[in-house]
Amino acid sequence: MAISSSALVDRLLAISRALAGHIDPGAAFRATAVEIGKLIPHDHMDIAVLLHGGRNHSCYEAGFHTAWSRLARHPRPVELSPVRMVFRGDAPYLITADALSDERFHFAGALDEPMFEAKLRSRIIVPLRARGNIVGTLNISQHGVDRYAMPDVNIAQRCADFIAPYIFALIQTDEVRRAMLSESEARSRAELLRVGASKLTEGMERERRRMAMDLHDQTLADLARVARQISSLRNQGMASSEQLSDLESEIANCLKELRHIVNDMRPSVLELFGLRDAVEAHLIRSVGNAKPPISFHVADTSNGDASSLSESTRTALYRIVQEAINNAVRHAGPSHIDVQIASTRGEFRVVVTDDGSGCDDVNPTASGGIEHMRTRAALINARLRIRRAERKKGTRVSIAMKRKAPR
Repeated sequence: MAISSSALVDRLLAISRALAGHIDPGAAFRATAVEIGKLIPHDHMDIAVLLHGGRNHSCYEAGFHTAWSRLARHPRPVELSPVRMVFRGDAPYLITADALSDERFHFAGALDEPMFEAKLRSRIIVPLRARGNIVGTLNISQHGVDRYAMPDVNIAQRCADFIAPYIFALIQTDEVRRAMLSESEARSRAELLRVGASKLTEGMERERRRMAMDLHDQTLADLARVARQISSLRNQGMASSEQLSDLESEIANCLKELRHIVNDMRPSVLELFGLRDAVEAHLIRSVGNAKPPISFHVADTSNGDASSLSESTRTALYRIVQEAINNAVRHAGPSHIDVQIASTRGEFRVVVTDDGSGCDDVNPTASGGIEHMRTRAALINARLRIRRAERKKGTRVSIAMKRKAPR
């Protein structure tokens, strides 16, 4: 494509004006792509940029988008890029009549699917340089075959040289901003976990004292009474059927109370049968003597994905659900409690909903059981939300956590 020097200068000045004011690398590139297109016809244009010291690369596209745009959020190793030859400086540029059959773009693991999906045949690849180093590539494509020649490569390189410093500065600024945000979030999370773990430890100590009091005030008292009854029967020398029946009932009650205490300390149903059955067993215990009665429903549509979670994660999830159920039964007066266990490709979720008196948005500094729920969620990197249920009736407790997608 022949173009006069004055026309080229005019277009470069237009590119400069298009860059002005942008602080996002992708937006800046898309603005310049319009002006570059007046110099080099194209059906698709993108820039691939080096990140993390040149180990990974990202991509910003103009016009229609392909799977390469995902690299802006999830950078991939440079060695998987179809333009790695220019990235590494092995080739000063690439020009091809048909990229779909050009072996330079295709190798094991190459991220080359978008070329086939978008039918990007004629291609020009030129380096973006800043401070004397290659920081990325400018990639221009057309659907037709053999649409570009060396004059187009030269113009593309002039455009790349013109936009590279600005784009590089924006990318560096963006990386610094992300690093600062990540560091700030890490510090906040570390502090949250430190304070939360301390308070959770205090809560566990209170819970141990409560269980000790339960054992002393109820179970040990019951056993002492049974012991006195046995002593009395021994002194009498004989026992009636009614006395033995009362004694059997007392022992059964002691065993029942001990089982409840042991189950509170160690959720054996969770270990043996899984999250769904453990939640259902706890619901049966919690609402068994409720007046008026409370119905419940537990649904697990996760295809058993809870079993793939670590034991500590499953236990934390169970404890959060357990506290949500206890809060509903003790404080909300519901007629029904619903528990949903579900998972998607990227997330595992448990939702506890009741139709009780409900709650407004919970104070972030709330203490007690809700604070423990938050701490347990933070320790397993889960998101906990407590809010009114739909139609402002009842409470909805949602625990969601990311899970690795199956390979």
